[in-house]
Amino acid sequence: MLLKTTVGLILFVFCTFCCAKDLEDKVRPRADLFQSKLNNMMQDTASWLDDIDGSTEGGASAKGYLQLGWLPRTADLDEFDAKFKVAFNLPNLDERLALIIDNDNEDELLLDYESDPFQDSQESVNLAVQYAKEFNKNNNIKTRVGVSRKQLYVRTEASLNWESETFKFELLPRVDYFYKDGWGPGLKGAIAYYLEGSTVSFSASWQKLEHEARSRRKVGLFHVFKLEKNQLLVSGIQYNKSNNKEDISNETYYLSLRYRNLFYKSWLYFEVEPFIEFNQIRNFRREHGIALSLISYYGT
Repeated sequence: MLLKTTVGLILFVFCTFCCAKDLEDKVRPRADLFQSKLNNMMQDTASWLDDIDGSTEGGASAKGYLQLGWLPRTADLDEFDAKFKVAFNLPNLDERLALIIDNDNEDELLLDYESDPFQDSQESVNLAVQYAKEFNKNNNIKTRVGVSRKQLYVRTEASLNWESETFKFELLPRVDYFYKDGWGPGLKGAIAYYLEGSTVSFSASWQKLEHEARSRRKVGLFHVFKLEKNQLLVSGIQYNKSNNKEDISNETYYLSLRYRNLFYKSWLYFEVEPFIEFNQIRNFRREHGIALSLISYYGT
């Protein structure tokens, strides 16, 4: 079974490389039209929101992404995922103010380069107003008020960075309060060490949700290698542990190799990520899979 899975993954990746150019030629006309209409619609919406008080100064903008994914794995071949995010910057109201709409699970503290195997994707749409204050290019604080997980929440998050020629260190403390789930403090630390032509990244996070019996813990080690100008290869291993409100533990070990390619202009990417997962819920049975994603960015 392992041999068949491995051969299948290799053949799929090989075919993806071989067909990338043909795919680019086929999607060009329709992709351009779709991206142009989506971008115009978002920019018009941003201008309307910013000028709602009758001002005509302009300057509003919108940016975001749309991601479509498929995750065939040993236990489930039919797992599909669709994510989107749009952020409206509204300078007439306040240049540090943004309206954010998405269905992404940003309540989870993600590691740098963390793989997202879709388990935590949300069915509901989130809405938030964000106020960002930059102290300098390395340090900022953001506050959000909105609706997530079908409940009101408030979040304050600081990003503190120190960087030299050979490394970068980031500390990210966060405090959440959800109307139903209560408090949710969290902390993430990340270190990136720059090598010649690649980067080694180590990050860890701690998060305690009031409605869960114990804290969530994550650790990840990743190697990031730039193949060409528009191609990236990320290999890594990560460990996650959490306990639900009944204090039932869930541990996950996850190994993956992610290939990311900008294959059309400056806004259309695809990702191919074969992985092996050991999950406590499945008695740590080895599970193989591959995550396939098409990601379109838009906005200014």
